[in-house]
Amino acid sequence: MTPYILFMTKSFTSQLAYRSDVWLRLLGNYFAILIQVEIWRSVIGKGESFGVTIDQMITYSILNTLLVALLLHGISGKVDGSLKSGSIAVELIKPLSYPLYLLFDALGQTLYKFVFTVIPSLLIAWLLFGMLPPASTVSLVGFVAALLIAMLISFLLGYLVSLLAFWFMSHFALSWTLGGMITIFSGSFLPIWFYAPGWEFAARMLPFQYLGYVPAAIYLGNMSHAMLWQTLLIGLAWTIGLLAIVQWLWSRAVRRLIVQGG
Repeated sequence: MTPYILFMTKSFTSQLAYRSDVWLRLLGNYFAILIQVEIWRSVIGKGESFGVTIDQMITYSILNTLLVALLLHGISGKVDGSLKSGSIAVELIKPLSYPLYLLFDALGQTLYKFVFTVIPSLLIAWLLFGMLPPASTVSLVGFVAALLIAMLISFLLGYLVSLLAFWFMSHFALSWTLGGMITIFSGSFLPIWFYAPGWEFAARMLPFQYLGYVPAAIYLGNMSHAMLWQTLLIGLAWTIGLLAIVQWLWSRAVRRLIVQGG
């Protein structure tokens, strides 16, 4: 496991070369939160909608804006670059697990964003817009668990797109489609409780809700304790299912790469 920790550390420290990027991220997060807050203030006002208050929607918007920085589905771009340059062949002959290398490399970047972007943005948002605390201790524990599940599912979805690129030799269309699915069905901007019945059913049947709606809803206490644990178990099942799929695809993708490379 030590080599993978070193990969994560290297990924973290390499991001330090882009310090000016931190200010741009903070500014971007501020405007993203500001726009959402003003929209919800216009829609809800000082009352409530669907049993949700403006303070809850502000907190929901803050959480989802910052959660985007912690998701790992962007690894597909790294794999696509390796495929096009041919360096994937060198990486595969190393005595390491390529999927684990991708995971820890992505975790290093995410840790950097958490320290230098998410925490400062959270403090700024709390001071300027206000933010509710977790609904309860159980909600806080459930939120942390949901956050870990969100990171794993996002990694596996990004990895799935990466593996499919072994056949299509390009990840652009696949990544664009994945981004669109996340935008629509994650509930990151518009909570699922506002969806029409058909769209709500579709969103709840897909894993994308764990990348936005589920962590925030748990944090706000919008789920009973029984529903909370059931939702987390379903998320764990999605994680195991996606892991099985990418493991199967990985074995086929490696054989395809060997055949293509002669």
